[in-house]
Amino acid sequence: MAFIILFTGLYLTVRLRFFQFTHLGKAIASAFRRGDGRDGVSPFQATATALGSSIGTANIAGVAGAIAAGGPGAVFWMWAAALFGMATKAAEIILAMKYRDTRVSPPEGGPILYIERGLGRIARPLADAFALFGCAAAVVGTALVQSNTIALSVWDLVSGTGLSRRAVLAFSGVAAAALTGAVITGGAKRIGRFSERAVPFMAALYISASLAVIIVFRGRLTRALGEIVSSAFGARGIAGGVCGISFKKALSVGTARGVYSNEAGVGSSPMAHAGSAETDPVRQGLLGIFEVFADTMVMCSMTALVILTSGVPLETGLVSGTALALSAFSAVFGRAAAPFLSAAALLFAFTSLTGWSLYGERCAKRLFGRRSTAYYRAAYLAAIPIGAVVGMGRAWRIGEALTYLMALPNLVALILLSGEAAREVRLYKMFEKSSDRRYNKG
Repeated sequence: MAFIILFTGLYLTVRLRFFQFTHLGKAIASAFRRGDGRDGVSPFQATATALGSSIGTANIAGVAGAIAAGGPGAVFWMWAAALFGMATKAAEIILAMKYRDTRVSPPEGGPILYIERGLGRIARPLADAFALFGCAAAVVGTALVQSNTIALSVWDLVSGTGLSRRAVLAFSGVAAAALTGAVITGGAKRIGRFSERAVPFMAALYISASLAVIIVFRGRLTRALGEIVSSAFGARGIAGGVCGISFKKALSVGTARGVYSNEAGVGSSPMAHAGSAETDPVRQGLLGIFEVFADTMVMCSMTALVILTSGVPLETGLVSGTALALSAFSAVFGRAAAPFLSAAALLFAFTSLTGWSLYGERCAKRLFGRRSTAYYRAAYLAAIPIGAVVGMGRAWRIGEALTYLMALPNLVALILLSGEAAREVRLYKMFEKSSDRRYNKG
């Protein structure tokens, strides 16, 4: 699935004429344009909701685990997946905006609507399949798994205080459910307002800590970047104990981690972006480009460079991603690294809980009607305390599989409707050129 999504991104890059590269600067600049949310959530709130749901523990433990399993070269292919994923994310947001339902406030849209409206009645089974897998992925892959991450993070913060582990996990699950309920019962607008504040804060906190480690070990930065590029294309022994990492291993691990982290092609974040008050599909699509850039090229890269510059030994397959990341941050922060990473994982997991609740709710409406919202929220919130106290090893794998099953009908629609997305981009460029001419004459 990771390779299918990667090649879909390559195809859409060509169809959109490398739009994500020619307009990357404008995409980054557009993220700082807050906009108005009177007719929906603001463009920035929609982006923050989508970004909050994709930024999670995968950006810490997932990246570290990819390096442990695939070597530094995995980071190169993670970047490649992101560069092509920008086109995929832009295309799915453009289509979500084009085919969304504006009769409700805030507007609603996403793969379900652009599959059905763009491809016609014959494609309804694809829309139903997306909704089914999306609803299951939200409950299993997020409510259960992320609440378990939150509970374990809280336990890491208070362990050694004499409290009962089971009691701490249970309390954490109930508290997470209560806080999540307080946010999601306000609908998309309240989720957007929460994400608008939480996501920039948690990103700035994590980036600042990462930069502190990189600055301390700045003398190793050039070497780390060299290892990422050189080990991406074949076996090579490097310092720290990793040797014999094959091209195939680095490619597969890095690509899979990049796709799973930024969710390009999965079809989740277009459901958040469709609620934007923005009226131009391509302008909102630019924010999707920024979303992938921020998630992978910035957040994931911070983790990767912290690990590779810190000099911690990389024993392939013998160390968990969490332990590797902890060792890297501990090289600068000492004992403070553990509570910092626990707090970061807790916050990352909570924003994923709120964002994915919206995605699951949209899918439940498709399957069971609009009256199912209250029942879905109750089921979603009930799963959170369960996930906090139950081992989630199998749930992680099931959740990842459901996420990829979500992607299948979405990728089919993206390829079949790529002409529509390309047409919107061409119109945007025409308007862009005419605006530039008018500005220059003025």
